[in-house]
Amino acid sequence: MPQSDELKRYRCYEIFSQSTGVEIREASKITEEHGAVTERSGRIHLRFFKLTPKTKPDDVTQIRFICEPDEAFALSQLILQVTASTVPCKEKLNPHKFSTGESGGETVTTVSVEKWERGGKSGYAVTVGRGKDFISVPVPLAKFTFAGEFLRSLSTEQCWVERMEKKTATPAHR
Repeated sequence: MPQSDELKRYRCYEIFSQSTGVEIREASKITEEHGAVTERSGRIHLRFFKLTPKTKPDDVTQIRFICEPDEAFALSQLILQVTASTVPCKEKLNPHKFSTGESGGETVTTVSVEKWERGGKSGYAVTVGRGKDFISVPVPLAKFTFAGEFLRSLSTEQCWVERMEKKTATPAHR
């Protein structure tokens, strides 16, 4: 398949630590009926990733978390709350739960923000967890607060929907 040389612009903010990172960007959810797109709606995509190579074949190197606009706004508010705290604290978004097939299993994904203090050092982090896998991204204060502001901005900008308009036949006048 030929590749396009066209640049595509989208709003995105990436934060890198020594071994992990998180990408925050605009996204959309597509709803289909009978193979045709009937609706698109705005979302915010968080992609947490490891910068280190896999050590085992089943190692998780990235975890995605798709927020609805109000969830991204809530996450921005949690970041504000954590930065205003005078003591270490951790706040979580409501988890996302998905059924994992016929076995009745459930996959739970959580995103949290925290102010931490360990061994005389302190800082901030954004973390995603899915089952036993976690990716934590330590973040300096300025990048942490910027991420909160970016999430707040994206949350209102991504609050949109495109729907197919139902065409109705106009009744004939008598």
